[in-house]
Amino acid sequence: MHILFLNHNVENYGTYFRCVHLARGLVRRGHKVTLLCANREDTLATTKRVEGGLTTVLLPKYRLKGFHTLHSLRMLYNTAYALALKCDVLHTFAFPLHPMAVPTLAAHYLRPGLPIVLDHDDLWKGGFANQHPGLYQRFVGWCNDTMPRMARQCTAASAMLMDSFRAAGVPDARIHYIPNCPTMGRSPLDKMQARAATGLDAMMPGDAPMVLSMGHTYTESLFQLLDAYERARQDVPELRLAFLGKMHIPADFERRLQPYVERADGRILRLGEKPPAEVPAYLAAADALLLPMDDDPIEKARFPIRFGDYLASGVPIVSNAVGEIERFLTENDCGYVAPVSDAQAFGVKVVEALTDETKRDAIRENARRLIEETLNWDAVAAKLEGIYELARKKR
Repeated sequence: MHILFLNHNVENYGTYFRCVHLARGLVRRGHKVTLLCANREDTLATTKRVEGGLTTVLLPKYRLKGFHTLHSLRMLYNTAYALALKCDVLHTFAFPLHPMAVPTLAAHYLRPGLPIVLDHDDLWKGGFANQHPGLYQRFVGWCNDTMPRMARQCTAASAMLMDSFRAAGVPDARIHYIPNCPTMGRSPLDKMQARAATGLDAMMPGDAPMVLSMGHTYTESLFQLLDAYERARQDVPELRLAFLGKMHIPADFERRLQPYVERADGRILRLGEKPPAEVPAYLAAADALLLPMDDDPIEKARFPIRFGDYLASGVPIVSNAVGEIERFLTENDCGYVAPVSDAQAFGVKVVEALTDETKRDAIRENARRLIEETLNWDAVAAKLEGIYELARKKR
């Protein structure tokens, strides 16, 4: 099969990782995939990158005042590919957004024989769309509630997003669970070797304990994390907290962050963004990995890519988890879970992760088994292949 993937995200961000790793899994099974996404660099040009059976088309993007633009231009490119590319299946990710919705609607009406599969991996209606003007919210809501009935099959990254398809009138037989999986393997380095390789050994004394949070953006949950860190330091005074990623936060968050930084007296480290190949070593350098979450529908619906990367690292996860992540952590006993709104309990769980070696070992083994048996892209790609075969059958 030749499958066309439409993806709204910029290369190396968000849903792009879901798309590219699903695509590579399908290629390993003998299929061809064409993946459309926004270029990471600011450009008006389009470029193609061929990786065996995977062709990635990088579309124009320009960053203006911190926001990615040219969405409507990419909509036109996506529409041209959806109408002209010889493919067996069209799989649209984040389909309620106009750069994805318009080309998918065009294919539905102008290429009626082309099987269409729609994917939910974030909450747009009643979630991220609420950050946009009312007219755009209504458009997203219409697409969210109407387009699924046009699809041959539907895929989703969480139980809540599967429910969104059900609410749109899609029968259960056409809704399929496709989780996100690790995008990187475990570092071969032990903790001290990883600290030496990353230069972290020069930022802290000896074997000082360190917890790490990875991510580019943060919401109010940042301050749950910081409060939990301060609670953990009551028991582990020399504990370091490292932030890996751009940590792109608004000015008022920076102001609120400063008192925590001052109280930590040099123990909070902002490491910045690192090349993907270096990230496993930074994870291996930590004693625990923190995944802060908010108690809201967006968080309950999502399946953060970094969750799989945390699991693969061999380092215990501590989270005030909700939704899909809470379900995975509790059902598989593969991390430490605190109530979402209880920063003190979050901090206590951090201390437990640092001090209870027996439980740490059990949690690491459970995480390893979960990846080996369930959360791996080859297993998910095999399932997706079957979904495409169903989509190609005429109703």
